[in-house]
Amino acid sequence: MKYLMVSTYPPKKCGIGTYAYQMVKFLRNGGNVVDVISLEGNGGDFTLNLKGGANLLKILKYAIFYDKVIIQYHESFYYEEYNRKNLFRILCTHLSFYLTFLLLRKKLEVIVHEFPRTHSHSTARFLETIKWRLCPKLVFHTQKEVDDFKQYYFDLTGKNYEIRAPNAYFYKFRDIPQSQARQELGIPSNAVVFLCIGFIQPHKGYDRAVREFQNINNRRMHLYVVGSIRIEWDAYTSYLQELKRMAANNPQIHIEEKFLSDEDFDTWITASDVILIPYREIWSSGVLGRAKLFNKRVIASNVGGLAEQLEDNDILFNTDEELRKIFEAFSKKLSASEVIKTPEIS
Repeated sequence: MKYLMVSTYPPKKCGIGTYAYQMVKFLRNGGNVVDVISLEGNGGDFTLNLKGGANLLKILKYAIFYDKVIIQYHESFYYEEYNRKNLFRILCTHLSFYLTFLLLRKKLEVIVHEFPRTHSHSTARFLETIKWRLCPKLVFHTQKEVDDFKQYYFDLTGKNYEIRAPNAYFYKFRDIPQSQARQELGIPSNAVVFLCIGFIQPHKGYDRAVREFQNINNRRMHLYVVGSIRIEWDAYTSYLQELKRMAANNPQIHIEEKFLSDEDFDTWITASDVILIPYREIWSSGVLGRAKLFNKRVIASNVGGLAEQLEDNDILFNTDEELRKIFEAFSKKLSASEVIKTPEIS
């Protein structure tokens, strides 16, 4: 079968691009032919700018040669900023989606990594609704996303849609023993490592973990925040500096600002004991998916569809106070020299 993948793509630093890369490898390993239209950079077989106006229609001249077309969807990939200046170009983008969905209705699916829910103007919401009604097939990652979509747009009864786990195509970029990973990263062999990893942005809530970890008095417990700023925005830069300030006088908290390759990412996950997902908002988490790939315990905030990604030995929290109690429970277990296991949090 011949597939055409439309997405950001490595070497572009983008979680959706990494998702697409792994999906492409999965499909190719199954004996399929897969070509990639890269939206930014030169990582794919073709490079196109599909953002704004009628640029999306560029894919039609490629699509006729393939059995299936897969669009990795995030609004920012295809739409310009919503403002009065761009209204005509935004309308053209909507019309381009309508036409693309109609012409490719027998071969197209859209993997929805995030759909817009903030359009306050009724016309914008109406145009979005038409687009999604015309979409031949929608793929979501969690039931929570499906429920939110139904609430914001329309009921999906009779609509062709699928829930597909966010880590369905994940594989290990690197698979080494934890001892080797810790030696390479300079992490003490007897440390209990809690890890926040990924792009550093305010909505990730890493400050919540740093703040609640500060009062933990257990020398074996270490918190690592590892990642880089994806976009050099003032708000992101200030957030990173605030994290460094908060951690400055605590030898148990480490802020590692660095761009991570896929191999680096997996090395850090291997070196950890517990993955922290303290996000303030999210739909589903690729980091959580990779944690499960490596059989790591996860502590996650109760937002979006994260609860659906957790397993029995993971911990879900609702408030910062609950997160602090979780850290305290781990500390108490360690102080009593007991085997680390998921503590009971009342």
